[in-house]
Amino acid sequence: MDYKTLFSQTKDLSLLLVEDYEPLRNDMAEVLEDLFDIVTVASDGSEALMLYQAYYAMYNKNFDLVITDIQMPVMNGVELSEALRDINVSQEIIILSANTDTDYLLRLINLGVAQFITKPINHEELMDILYRVSKKINSIEAKPQNTLMVEIGENFTWDKEKLVLKQDNNTIDLTRHELLLMQLFVQKNEQVCTNNDIMQNFYDNDIDINEKNIRNLVFKLRKKLPDSAINSIYGMGYKFTPLL
Repeated sequence: MDYKTLFSQTKDLSLLLVEDYEPLRNDMAEVLEDLFDIVTVASDGSEALMLYQAYYAMYNKNFDLVITDIQMPVMNGVELSEALRDINVSQEIIILSANTDTDYLLRLINLGVAQFITKPINHEELMDILYRVSKKINSIEAKPQNTLMVEIGENFTWDKEKLVLKQDNNTIDLTRHELLLMQLFVQKNEQVCTNNDIMQNFYDNDIDINEKNIRNLVFKLRKKLPDSAINSIYGMGYKFTPLL
């Protein structure tokens, strides 16, 4: 990711950085201040939440992006993410996680947090994720919101009212089972969808399905969607993530 391309997406955005380890916080802030219009830093979740609320009081809008560590004193990154999502359900959050933070990841994924950066931080990975998230933020702000239409990426769209999947305005045929699964994935957007969730959804529609059937069904639906729209979460289930 070259600097010019990244800067074209980040230059007008505001960012809140939350990290309790001062050397890392200072190093990241130095890099991010060259990319973002506004960068505010906090040393723990409690301070971050106060700064988040103060920013809204001053500008009448929320930070465009929050980057937060998980393990912090006073209020950790999971508790902060939950508080931020209570304020703004669509808040974009990037999590900095160590390998020992796996117990927290499911809670974060179920909050809709989709972006994780593993410590020690790889510069290229950080730049790539910043680009994708910033591009998504700019895309949402630039488009009039249609709550019935889901932009999946690569010119794919899903109409939640008509239950129609299209690419370039061409309808893609789905079986009844694929329609039910697609509905559930969109409803659970960026949250882990377990095999039990899927079986219960089909049972509610008078359809019996087992785990082998689910794997086959997910495989077939993936073939009709952009790459990586449906991700397998090891030991948990699946996650549907609209792409740009």
